[in-house]
Amino acid sequence: MASVEQAISSLNEIGTEPFNSESERLRLSNALLATLRRVQSPWDIACDHGYIELTTTAAIKALIDANVFTKWIEKGNKPLTAGDFAELTGVDATLLGKSNRLLRHIAAQHLITLVDENTYASTPWAVSLGTDTAIASVYGTFYHELMAPLVISLPSFLKETGFKNPDNFQDGNVQRVHGKGSTMYGYVAASSLRSKEFADVMNFHARGNISPWTEVYDTCQIVNGAKLDRPLVVDIGGSKGHDLEKFHQRHPDIPEGSLVLQDIPEMLEGVTAKPVISVCPYNFFTPQPIKGARVYYLHMVLHNWPDDKATEILKNTADAMEPGYSKMLIYEDVISMRELSVQATMADITMMALCSSAERSENDWRTLIGGVKGLRIAKTWYIPHAIGGIIEVERV
Repeated sequence: MASVEQAISSLNEIGTEPFNSESERLRLSNALLATLRRVQSPWDIACDHGYIELTTTAAIKALIDANVFTKWIEKGNKPLTAGDFAELTGVDATLLGKSNRLLRHIAAQHLITLVDENTYASTPWAVSLGTDTAIASVYGTFYHELMAPLVISLPSFLKETGFKNPDNFQDGNVQRVHGKGSTMYGYVAASSLRSKEFADVMNFHARGNISPWTEVYDTCQIVNGAKLDRPLVVDIGGSKGHDLEKFHQRHPDIPEGSLVLQDIPEMLEGVTAKPVISVCPYNFFTPQPIKGARVYYLHMVLHNWPDDKATEILKNTADAMEPGYSKMLIYEDVISMRELSVQATMADITMMALCSSAERSENDWRTLIGGVKGLRIAKTWYIPHAIGGIIEVERV
């Protein structure tokens, strides 16, 4: 067995060179987590969960609100003393100055780097918080108003219901927290700030937690043989259109009107149509108005709904598909029981708490899609060791 010094030396070399792929990085990240758990004592793990994660998130949110990360970027992102931060932001010197209580706590988490007494250097994570509103939104209303109350309530809800698997969208944990008749989506839409930050987080999730769909699926299959009198891709529940932008970047020469963004009006607020991308307010529990498109694309839509509601969405989409021509592409986490991923299992518990739904295994997807008359899975597209897969569905 290597000595502690040898092990630390080897660990310090990790991350100094770029990874060959996102899936390679994720494999190593999960392996390091497994190693950490073997090293930690039971108290270390409990302390992480009961104290460190909560207090670190609180400190980060306070620093975001104090504009620490944006001011740091304006100052050239160079190492600064705690006193420098207090002067830049106008925050109480006891909080950020000599005592530097918030800064030292996130430095202890290796989120920023202590390079000298009371002097801190930035990291890629800190730079992102100062330049990317999407990652900053993770720590905003998405965490404090949406995620935290519902996740905290989940154990009590499960106990009250006799530990039955939640599968009723209208009588779940969200109704326990926000009242009868409420929904997670209604709660988000009721606040313009929550709506904005929720869209930001979905954008960040699409960029940071999952491979771009155009790298997973051979999108040339969409363009080749396409009929030019109808849309190429209809993005159902597509938020602000991030995935359509990726398709357009991959295929810049497609005709005007080739791409259609659909979502409820509240989520489309502030979205401007473009020559290639049209905007179509749409509730996917109603008949699909666009018939015979080449592709109907659903990214992280069905995992929000238990099987009965997901089946309604699939039926409405299937009814609009042209047999032998149209495809449905479903980009979702696909739970593996052989190679567990904390990113996927985290999403599963999140969906339980927020929507009485779940992430699905490949067998779950086959059962769900096979239960809709006329639909069959043609192929499931994966990048090895990456999160999620694209399920290609045909109408027969």
